[in-house]
Amino acid sequence: MTEQLHHGSPGEYRRTGALLGFLVKAEVDAIFKQQPFKTAEGEDPLELWRRFDQQRQTLASVPAGQIEPLSASLRDVEATIRQRKTYKQYYEAVADYVFGTAPIESLLAPQWFADLDYIDELAGKLTPDLAADEQLLFALSEGTIHQPIVAGSQVLFTSPRRDLHADQVPAVRQIADGEFEIVVRAVSRPNYVQVATIGDRPLLTNGVHKVCALYKAGFTHCYCVSRPVHDLAETGLNVQTSLFRDPIFKSPRPATVVDFLNSATAAPLYMRSMYQILQVAVTVGRMTAPALPREP
Repeated sequence: MTEQLHHGSPGEYRRTGALLGFLVKAEVDAIFKQQPFKTAEGEDPLELWRRFDQQRQTLASVPAGQIEPLSASLRDVEATIRQRKTYKQYYEAVADYVFGTAPIESLLAPQWFADLDYIDELAGKLTPDLAADEQLLFALSEGTIHQPIVAGSQVLFTSPRRDLHADQVPAVRQIADGEFEIVVRAVSRPNYVQVATIGDRPLLTNGVHKVCALYKAGFTHCYCVSRPVHDLAETGLNVQTSLFRDPIFKSPRPATVVDFLNSATAAPLYMRSMYQILQVAVTVGRMTAPALPREP
């Protein structure tokens, strides 16, 4: 490899595992023309796609698996998580989620690439003897973001991760008689390990890097919140990618989460290191309008 990345430090590029063989050729061509990726060994992207597409066709079927209920010993931790503001706003308000454990090797992948450096970073914090309650809290952890800066009428947040989130609808609070605050809540993007079951298939819809880190650390199951869905449209995922086309997704061998850690399925790419910036702007406008005559 021509690039050397130092573990834990932001290099110019980050190692990425890409499930190119599960995509159509046209999407792969568009990815390399429009996004900041390059092949690890300088190989032609379409030749790389062709090789991994051929390897995909020899893979064994995905092992069957289902979500198992949480053990009684973890009910207190579950109750605590259910009382979090994050859970109430972004999960309880959306669906009736169930807490449980999922077999990692059965989880279908929600995206075509993963940041391998970030997976290594997370896996380095895990030990094989991690207690069950600590595993649950890791899977359903709360993130934090750094102090923003104010630039004129804008508030700017920066993060090395794609984890910034702001509510699109402001809240209005009356703080005194005739005085109001208009509040926009900015937080770390909700990042619970989440599974949607479509029929008898568990599809991971959030938490790819956490689940890969657990698997790399030796765990075969992960804690999650789950819900049944009727089809992909209900999951909230980007269903425009060819990763979800019927001949692949409904076949015995769709893309799985553990494929990111398998050299036979994940093409080695480099992705340009980037920071995410969240911009919250305040605009105040005034206007006048004719008063309507009072009705008699």
